[in-house]
Amino acid sequence: MNSIFSYLQFYIPAIVLAGMFVSCENDLQNVKVITANTETPDRILTDFHSYYSDSGIVRYEIIAAKMEDYSNDNPMTIFNNGLTVKYYSKQSELISTLSAEYAELKPLQNIIIARNNVIFTNHEKQQTLKTEELFWDQRMRKIRTTKKFFVESPNTTAEGTGLIADETFSTYTMTNFSLIYTDTTNEFSTFE
Repeated sequence: MNSIFSYLQFYIPAIVLAGMFVSCENDLQNVKVITANTETPDRILTDFHSYYSDSGIVRYEIIAAKMEDYSNDNPMTIFNNGLTVKYYSKQSELISTLSAEYAELKPLQNIIIARNNVIFTNHEKQQTLKTEELFWDQRMRKIRTTKKFFVESPNTTAEGTGLIADETFSTYTMTNFSLIYTDTTNEFSTFE
């Protein structure tokens, strides 16, 4: 009797354990269905760095600490740890830089929404736009904000609410703004 008991003590756990190894299977679709929901990203990338080109010429570069990609009915890419976009000329010269603490890319609408400490600098014109929210319409190649903004350059500072510009921040239209001009020559002009 004792030998049967020791026999069963050894073989039953061994059979159960072997059965577990043989029967265990991870179907990734089932795992995804069980663990994922509409608020779970399909892909997470860290230290993201990508170049976008047109006819073999780099037009802009995107750098982000973290990118979350969602591919549900309303696909979206979220950059919630900061984003930097660099725009280049056809001669591969850096024209402007956009940075923000948070951004959303909505591919169906072809729009990027940048939020929180948005800074857009045109290096050629030495002008910097600061605002809390900026929309970049990639189809129209325009940026806009309806929020309060500041535009700073070596000689001027503009403050207002509402701005539309081209995507490199080279030309723009401001609404509801005030402008301060600073004379950097330290000379007074005389009128005769």
